[in-house]
Amino acid sequence: MNMIQKKVLAGIGALGAASMLLAGCGGKDPVESLHESMEKAVQAEKPFQKEQKTLEKLEKKEHKLYDSAVKLNMDDYQKIVTLSDQALSNANQRKKHLKAEKDSIDDSKQAFESAKKTSQEIKDKKVKEKAGHAVALMEKRYASYDLLYKKYEKAISLDKDLYKLIKDKKLTLAELEEQISKVNSVYEKVHKQADEFNQFTKDYNKEKELLFRK
Repeated sequence: MNMIQKKVLAGIGALGAASMLLAGCGGKDPVESLHESMEKAVQAEKPFQKEQKTLEKLEKKEHKLYDSAVKLNMDDYQKIVTLSDQALSNANQRKKHLKAEKDSIDDSKQAFESAKKTSQEIKDKKVKEKAGHAVALMEKRYASYDLLYKKYEKAISLDKDLYKLIKDKKLTLAELEEQISKVNSVYEKVHKQADEFNQFTKDYNKEKELLFRK
């Protein structure tokens, strides 16, 4: 039986802090306010980073449970059931932490609203343009995460379907392979979406650094 090659979300990029204001801005309030709003968004994502580490651990544990379950045959049915139940519990835990992760991103999104408004109040055209680029990237980043969340939520749901199926004594190889295919397909989409999210995070951090660097 082929193992499920699921893609983990470990290593999702975090927001970086920007500590210096742009030279020549003269300490103008809109720029300082923009800086403060952006940093509040960073702070709001601290729980997001914590949840990522927890999800990574749970994903590794789930892989071990799956590997152990598929190596058994029906003579070890009770062990299969036990491992599958543990994997189902793991999936429920991941869903819980995924929701906590999303709540953190939503808090960050709310904090960033002030940055969007303040960026329009900047008088210096060049600074305003750079601020606009940073804001646009952050909005794309938030939109990318929303898609990532939905895809990963679906992946967890398919994982649960898989483990319920594994416990079925009447399970056929064809049914198992079909479910494995579904799981593989959705995790591939999760991985691609995570790559996109990471790229937007990287681009935003770079744009913000250029904006506030002397």
